[in-house]
Amino acid sequence: MSSVTITFDGEEVVCERGEPVAAALVRAGKIAIARSAKFHRPRGPSCLRGACDGCLARVGDAPNVMTCLVPAEEGLVVTSQNTLGSRQIDLLRVTDWFFPQGMNHHELFAGVPGLQQVMQIFARRVAGLGKLPSEVTEPRRARRRDADVVVVGAGASGMTIAAALAKRGRSVELVDDALALGGASSALVGDDARAWSGVRDAFAGSGATLRLRTTAGGFYGDDLLVVGDEGAEVLSARAFVLAPGAHDGVLAFEGNDLPGVMSARAAGWLLARGIVPGEEVVVALAGGGPFGEAYARASEAKIVRGVPKRARGTSRVKEVIVETDRGEEAFDCDALLVDAPRAPAYELCAQAGATLVHEPRGFVARTDGGKVRAGVYAIGEAVGTPFDVARIVEEADAVARAICS
Repeated sequence: MSSVTITFDGEEVVCERGEPVAAALVRAGKIAIARSAKFHRPRGPSCLRGACDGCLARVGDAPNVMTCLVPAEEGLVVTSQNTLGSRQIDLLRVTDWFFPQGMNHHELFAGVPGLQQVMQIFARRVAGLGKLPSEVTEPRRARRRDADVVVVGAGASGMTIAAALAKRGRSVELVDDALALGGASSALVGDDARAWSGVRDAFAGSGATLRLRTTAGGFYGDDLLVVGDEGAEVLSARAFVLAPGAHDGVLAFEGNDLPGVMSARAAGWLLARGIVPGEEVVVALAGGGPFGEAYARASEAKIVRGVPKRARGTSRVKEVIVETDRGEEAFDCDALLVDAPRAPAYELCAQAGATLVHEPRGFVARTDGGKVRAGVYAIGEAVGTPFDVARIVEEADAVARAICS
């Protein structure tokens, strides 16, 4: 790839053309990218898949942009937001210090003549996220279109069933909001990644159409709304296949929002691109998937088997306390990778009509042999299929046969 230069808060950052801006900032050591909306705590990327607020910034004139979904281009201007002072020294961080137990600004000074109104005005000015764009964005076109088969989600399951359907003569469109295909399988390196190479190769030779940076917004009756760079489309298809995968597992512990705390999958995704999130990395294996151990095998990270209880630090994590089988143990670190059970991304499946069953890891969409309802199917981690090559290929083949029968 060729190199490009972007600016972040006026400072030049050299990136690889097309790589996610958030990844480039982590490579440059700028892991504290954002500030929380209310207490102005520092935030850093934790998922790198558009599902957290740790990489929100202003890109050009657009506020509240998830920079993990923005490709680096020459001259791109990225600016931190929701600060008074600078990204490193936000004077409004004192709100967090003055109200360590939290603050309900709706009730602060309630009933005090004059003061309540002043407080509400102040709260509206200091809370929230970026300022609105200075210019009105021109409306983009929208259209209706018919398709044969639309697969949502370009991870392993989506790629596999797209290839299986294309092999059977179907015209397949694969849509995903990411910048590259692969999903969770692209967060593995070395031998762990090679186990999934056949899935990618099968899709590459299938002839299916790939549409990245395209979001499936929701079902409306029998139609699916998708929005991409070219505008919105309402798609009618002979069959929809939902393969949204799973969300990274998130554990509730003190300091879990510090910059440097991220999912093991997100860190693996960085490592596969030659980026490490810190110099002293601790991987907490808390009953998750293959990503923590895979990361440790490919790096010098320290593996700790147990559940994080507390993370300490100011602008980024510096220490973690983990409940192990030997009791609580403290570990110094500047990056904490949490490998917890992944939660099925059931939302689009549920909207399409799937029944949900609650399990310890979250809600799982249930289907009848992959079928949600007439014309709509769901596969992969969203329906509880293990993240395993053989199981994914077997499931995709069965559902493809059902669609084509």
